[in-house]
Amino acid sequence: MATPRLIKRLLSSQALQWFLGAMGAGYVLLVRWTSRLDRPQPPNGGPFIIAMWHGRLAMLHQLRIGDRSLVALISSHRDGQLISKCAWYYNIRTVTGSMTRGGFVAVRQLIELTREGHSLFITPDGPGGPRMRVKRGIIDIARLSGLPILPAAISSSRGKELNTWDRFLVPAPFSRITIRWGEPLRVARDSDATAVGARLEAALILVQRAADQAVDRPAAKPA
Repeated sequence: MATPRLIKRLLSSQALQWFLGAMGAGYVLLVRWTSRLDRPQPPNGGPFIIAMWHGRLAMLHQLRIGDRSLVALISSHRDGQLISKCAWYYNIRTVTGSMTRGGFVAVRQLIELTREGHSLFITPDGPGGPRMRVKRGIIDIARLSGLPILPAAISSSRGKELNTWDRFLVPAPFSRITIRWGEPLRVARDSDATAVGARLEAALILVQRAADQAVDRPAAKPA
Protein backbone atom coordinates (compact mmCIF):
# COMPACT_ATOMS: atom_id res chain seq x y z
CA MET A 1 0.00 0.00 0.00
CA ALA A 2 1.37 3.44 -0.97
CA THR A 3 2.32 5.68 1.93
CA PRO A 4 0.99 9.27 2.17
CA ARG A 5 4.54 10.54 1.53
CA LEU A 6 4.82 8.47 -1.66
CA ILE A 7 1.41 9.67 -2.84
CA LYS A 8 2.43 13.30 -2.29
CA ARG A 9 5.66 12.69 -4.21
CA LEU A 10 3.78 11.13 -7.10
CA LEU A 11 1.28 14.00 -7.20
CA SER A 12 4.18 16.46 -7.35
CA SER A 13 5.49 14.81 -10.52
CA GLN A 14 5.13 17.08 -13.55
CA ALA A 15 4.50 14.11 -15.85
CA LEU A 16 1.69 12.83 -13.64
CA GLN A 17 0.23 16.32 -13.25
CA TRP A 18 0.09 16.75 -17.03
CA PHE A 19 -1.55 13.33 -17.38
CA LEU A 20 -4.13 14.11 -14.71
CA GLY A 21 -4.64 17.56 -16.23
CA ALA A 22 -5.43 15.96 -19.58
CA MET A 23 -7.83 13.54 -17.92
CA GLY A 24 -9.55 16.41 -16.11
CA ALA A 25 -9.82 18.49 -19.29
CA GLY A 26 -11.27 15.50 -21.13
CA TYR A 27 -13.86 14.94 -18.42
CA VAL A 28 -14.89 18.60 -18.46
CA LEU A 29 -15.27 18.37 -22.25
CA LEU A 30 -17.49 15.29 -21.83
CA VAL A 31 -19.67 17.18 -19.34
CA ARG A 32 -19.96 20.10 -21.74
CA TRP A 33 -20.85 17.94 -24.76
CA THR A 34 -23.56 16.04 -22.91
CA SER A 35 -25.07 18.88 -20.88
CA ARG A 36 -27.39 21.78 -21.59
CA LEU A 37 -25.71 25.13 -21.00
CA ASP A 38 -27.49 28.28 -19.86
CA ARG A 39 -24.96 31.09 -20.24
CA PRO A 40 -26.30 34.64 -20.57
CA GLN A 41 -24.10 37.25 -22.19
CA PRO A 42 -21.76 38.89 -19.66
CA PRO A 43 -22.04 42.62 -18.97
CA ASN A 44 -20.33 45.08 -21.29
CA GLY A 45 -17.34 47.11 -20.21
CA GLY A 46 -14.53 44.57 -19.88
CA PRO A 47 -11.89 43.50 -19.32
CA PHE A 48 -12.79 42.47 -15.79
CA ILE A 49 -11.45 40.74 -12.75
CA ILE A 50 -13.85 37.80 -12.75
CA ALA A 51 -14.50 36.53 -9.22
CA MET A 52 -16.05 33.16 -8.37
CA TRP A 53 -15.92 30.86 -5.34
CA HIS A 54 -13.18 28.23 -5.37
CA GLY A 55 -15.60 25.33 -5.09
CA ARG A 56 -17.03 25.93 -8.59
CA LEU A 57 -13.77 25.91 -10.57
CA ALA A 58 -14.51 22.79 -12.61
CA MET A 59 -16.21 24.65 -15.50
CA LEU A 60 -13.95 27.71 -15.31
CA HIS A 61 -13.43 27.85 -19.07
CA GLN A 62 -17.07 28.92 -19.50
CA LEU A 63 -16.23 32.28 -17.90
CA ARG A 64 -13.93 33.38 -20.70
CA ILE A 65 -15.03 36.67 -22.23
CA GLY A 66 -14.03 37.78 -25.73
CA ASP A 67 -11.18 36.47 -27.85
CA ARG A 68 -8.29 36.92 -25.45
CA SER A 69 -7.18 34.26 -22.99
CA LEU A 70 -8.54 34.38 -19.47
CA VAL A 71 -5.68 34.78 -16.96
CA ALA A 72 -6.14 32.93 -13.67
CA LEU A 73 -4.19 33.45 -10.45
CA ILE A 74 -3.26 29.94 -9.27
CA SER A 75 -1.71 28.73 -6.02
CA SER A 76 1.80 27.25 -6.08
CA HIS A 77 0.42 24.28 -4.11
CA ARG A 78 0.24 21.01 -6.07
CA ASP A 79 -3.58 21.31 -6.28
CA GLY A 80 -3.17 24.70 -7.93
CA GLN A 81 -0.58 23.35 -10.33
CA LEU A 82 -2.90 20.51 -11.32
CA ILE A 83 -5.67 23.03 -12.04
CA SER A 84 -3.14 24.99 -14.10
CA LYS A 85 -2.38 21.94 -16.26
CA CYS A 86 -6.09 21.31 -16.84
CA ALA A 87 -6.70 24.99 -17.65
CA TRP A 88 -3.94 24.98 -20.29
CA TYR A 89 -6.04 22.72 -22.53
CA TYR A 90 -8.73 25.41 -22.59
CA ASN A 91 -6.39 28.29 -23.43
CA ILE A 92 -6.54 29.68 -19.92
CA ARG A 93 -3.27 31.32 -18.95
CA THR A 94 -2.16 31.05 -15.35
CA VAL A 95 0.03 33.10 -13.04
CA THR A 96 1.40 31.30 -9.99
CA GLY A 97 1.41 33.05 -6.64
CA SER A 98 -0.81 34.77 -4.11
CA MET A 99 -1.04 38.06 -2.29
CA THR A 100 1.09 36.61 0.50
CA ARG A 101 3.47 34.13 -1.13
CA GLY A 102 5.21 35.34 -4.27
CA GLY A 103 2.67 38.11 -4.25
CA PHE A 104 4.62 41.02 -5.69
CA VAL A 105 5.83 39.11 -8.75
CA ALA A 106 2.41 37.56 -9.37
CA VAL A 107 0.58 40.87 -9.10
CA ARG A 108 3.03 42.57 -11.44
CA GLN A 109 2.47 39.84 -14.03
CA LEU A 110 -1.29 40.19 -13.68
CA ILE A 111 -1.17 43.96 -14.12
CA GLU A 112 0.96 43.62 -17.25
CA LEU A 113 -1.50 41.16 -18.77
CA THR A 114 -4.48 43.43 -18.08
CA ARG A 115 -2.74 46.11 -20.14
CA GLU A 116 -2.86 43.68 -23.06
CA GLY A 117 -6.65 43.45 -22.67
CA HIS A 118 -6.90 40.16 -20.77
CA SER A 119 -9.54 39.60 -18.11
CA LEU A 120 -8.31 38.10 -14.84
CA PHE A 121 -9.84 35.32 -12.80
CA ILE A 122 -9.44 35.14 -9.02
CA THR A 123 -11.12 32.99 -6.37
CA PRO A 124 -11.60 35.42 -3.46
CA ASP A 125 -11.76 32.58 -0.91
CA GLY A 126 -8.80 30.62 -2.27
CA PRO A 127 -6.53 28.87 -2.04
CA GLY A 128 -7.43 27.61 1.43
CA GLY A 129 -10.57 29.27 2.70
CA PRO A 130 -12.58 29.99 4.70
CA ARG A 131 -15.18 28.92 2.15
CA MET A 132 -17.13 31.72 0.49
CA ARG A 133 -15.37 34.46 2.45
CA VAL A 134 -13.68 37.27 0.54
CA LYS A 135 -10.02 37.92 1.30
CA ARG A 136 -8.46 41.31 0.74
CA GLY A 137 -6.15 40.27 -2.12
CA ILE A 138 -8.70 40.69 -4.89
CA ILE A 139 -9.54 44.18 -3.62
CA ASP A 140 -5.88 45.23 -3.79
CA ILE A 141 -5.51 43.86 -7.32
CA ALA A 142 -8.63 45.77 -8.40
CA ARG A 143 -7.19 48.97 -6.96
CA LEU A 144 -3.85 48.50 -8.72
CA SER A 145 -5.25 47.41 -12.08
CA GLY A 146 -8.24 49.74 -12.25
CA LEU A 147 -10.40 46.86 -13.52
CA PRO A 148 -13.94 46.34 -12.19
CA ILE A 149 -14.66 43.10 -10.35
CA LEU A 150 -17.32 40.96 -12.04
CA PRO A 151 -19.04 38.46 -9.70
CA ALA A 152 -19.76 35.15 -11.42
CA ALA A 153 -21.23 31.79 -10.49
CA ILE A 154 -21.52 28.32 -11.99
CA SER A 155 -23.82 25.50 -10.96
CA SER A 156 -24.81 22.05 -12.20
CA SER A 157 -28.02 20.12 -11.73
CA ARG A 158 -26.08 16.88 -11.26
CA GLY A 159 -22.70 16.27 -9.69
CA LYS A 160 -20.79 15.36 -6.56
CA GLU A 161 -19.68 17.78 -3.87
CA LEU A 162 -16.35 16.61 -2.49
CA ASN A 163 -15.59 16.61 1.22
CA THR A 164 -13.03 19.39 0.87
CA TRP A 165 -12.78 22.80 2.53
CA ASP A 166 -14.45 24.43 -0.49
CA ARG A 167 -17.07 21.70 -1.11
CA PHE A 168 -15.68 21.37 -4.63
CA LEU A 169 -18.44 20.50 -7.11
CA VAL A 170 -17.61 17.90 -9.77
CA PRO A 171 -20.39 18.27 -12.36
CA ALA A 172 -21.78 15.11 -13.90
CA PRO A 173 -22.47 14.44 -17.59
CA PHE A 174 -26.02 15.02 -18.85
CA SER A 175 -26.56 17.94 -16.50
CA ARG A 176 -28.00 21.39 -16.76
CA ILE A 177 -25.09 23.82 -16.39
CA THR A 178 -25.86 27.43 -15.59
CA ILE A 179 -23.72 30.58 -15.50
CA ARG A 180 -24.81 33.74 -13.73
CA TRP A 181 -23.18 37.18 -13.71
CA GLY A 182 -23.47 39.92 -11.14
CA GLU A 183 -23.06 43.65 -11.55
CA PRO A 184 -19.47 44.88 -12.05
CA LEU A 185 -18.01 46.45 -8.93
CA ARG A 186 -15.51 49.29 -9.33
CA VAL A 187 -12.93 49.81 -6.61
CA ALA A 188 -11.54 53.31 -6.09
CA ARG A 189 -7.96 53.62 -4.83
CA ASP A 190 -9.14 55.36 -1.66
CA SER A 191 -12.06 53.02 -0.96
CA ASP A 192 -12.36 51.12 2.31
CA ALA A 193 -11.17 47.56 1.65
CA THR A 194 -13.34 46.05 4.38
CA ALA A 195 -16.50 47.68 3.05
CA VAL A 196 -15.73 46.70 -0.54
CA GLY A 197 -14.98 43.14 0.54
CA ALA A 198 -18.32 42.91 2.31
CA ARG A 199 -20.15 44.18 -0.79
CA LEU A 200 -18.33 41.70 -3.01
CA GLU A 201 -18.99 38.81 -0.65
CA ALA A 202 -22.69 39.60 -0.56
CA ALA A 203 -22.81 39.88 -4.36
CA LEU A 204 -21.03 36.55 -4.84
CA ILE A 205 -23.31 34.75 -2.41
CA LEU A 206 -26.35 36.23 -4.16
CA VAL A 207 -25.21 35.29 -7.67
CA GLN A 208 -24.22 31.79 -6.56
CA ARG A 209 -27.65 31.34 -5.01
CA ALA A 210 -29.24 32.40 -8.30
CA ALA A 211 -27.13 29.89 -10.24
CA ASP A 212 -27.98 27.06 -7.82
CA GLN A 213 -31.68 27.88 -7.87
CA ALA A 214 -31.70 27.85 -11.68
CA VAL A 215 -30.74 24.15 -11.68
CA ASP A 216 -32.60 23.15 -8.50
CA ARG A 217 -29.42 22.61 -6.48
CA PRO A 218 -29.36 23.43 -2.76
CA ALA A 219 -27.73 26.79 -2.27
CA ALA A 220 -24.02 26.75 -1.42
CA LYS A 221 -23.36 28.07 2.08
CA PRO A 222 -20.35 29.91 3.57
CA ALA A 223 -18.18 28.20 6.15
